[in-house]
Amino acid sequence: MKVYIEAYGCAANQGDASIAEGILLEKGHEVVDSMENADVLILFTCIVIEKTEQRMIHKLRVFGETKKKVIVAGCMASALPEKVKEVLPDAALLPPRAIHRVSNLIEALGGEGDAEFGYYDKAMLPIRTGLKVNIPISDGCLYNCSYCITKRARGNLTSYSENGIARMAEHAIKNGCREVRLTSQDTAAYGMDSGSSLFSLVERICSIEGDFRIRIGMMHPLSLQKRMDEILDIFFKEKVYKFIHLPLQSGSDDILKKMRRGYTLDEFKEIVKELRNKISDVTFATDVIVAFPSESEEQFEETCNAVNELKPDVINITRFSPRPYTDANKMKRIDTKTAKERSRKMSEIASRITLKNNRKCIGKNYNALIIEKQGEWMVGKTENYKSVFLKDGNIKNFYRVKITDATETHLVGTVE
Repeated sequence: MKVYIEAYGCAANQGDASIAEGILLEKGHEVVDSMENADVLILFTCIVIEKTEQRMIHKLRVFGETKKKVIVAGCMASALPEKVKEVLPDAALLPPRAIHRVSNLIEALGGEGDAEFGYYDKAMLPIRTGLKVNIPISDGCLYNCSYCITKRARGNLTSYSENGIARMAEHAIKNGCREVRLTSQDTAAYGMDSGSSLFSLVERICSIEGDFRIRIGMMHPLSLQKRMDEILDIFFKEKVYKFIHLPLQSGSDDILKKMRRGYTLDEFKEIVKELRNKISDVTFATDVIVAFPSESEEQFEETCNAVNELKPDVINITRFSPRPYTDANKMKRIDTKTAKERSRKMSEIASRITLKNNRKCIGKNYNALIIEKQGEWMVGKTENYKSVFLKDGNIKNFYRVKITDATETHLVGTVE
């Protein structure tokens, strides 16, 4: 069969799509780059916010208009199957933990996955690789944030085998991969259910021969706090980007409690302080939700003050979006005008901070791996995972670069 795949959302979803491609290729199917040439269409969906969900529904309609066989994968398939069926009653469903059945669904054509697929170690599956690869190291998480639908979609923490992940990474590196992205809903929690650990896993991957870098995905502050010392040690390894994605979400302790995040602002600040004290030139990325239900103007200002104090290098801002089957969906929402105004103000703060942080890099030298070309520019990643635009260089190669300019989104440099 000829199969066309589109994937949206987080790195974990992108990793699942790469595994699906690996399985299909191994089974003798052909992965094509257009709907017109395909017999079967697969959509890896994201529903993290309402706007994204609406985009997925639009995509489902587009897929349906082709009159071809459609498989809906990703979080919508597990968390909101009824919405899929409203648009495409005949679509087959492929939840995130059922990715191993992708070929079965295609070969059955008329078959449909149900919710009870059972556990399967994703790390034992083939994966299609390129210059970059997203490797899911676990699914689910240990916590239960009041606004999060991903918990419903991916469930409780299930860590995949260390041996399997290491083999997957080695296969990718031998086939030309230069950036291994370890992804999950909470990378710091990896192995807490199985007796393994993120440190042990990363150490295994770092021992693989070759020139490559490892990017470690998002961590929950509570999980990082539990394993602080050993996780800090990871970032002293040459092959690991000095990059930590640690969501704050709110600077108000009252709102954090309503979100069920499990930490206070002071505890979060202590974690960030220790990270910066121990890891020189670390890039700190965070997430902020504005206009969470009942957030007062004073509580929003607390978040603004926290962001101004913490000065993250990357700030992802989201207006609260009510999600079905979550407790926050039942809470009284803030009016849209106020939410938009808070988002605008937070975006202005973020722009100022990120520009100032990036301009501090001017005159510094970094090692950079070039991973893509954008127009006339070569785009690389420094050892602390900042994007640097260069006029020279070749994809896949490492260069010593000097930073000559900066914007709020990237650095500009020259090859030394």
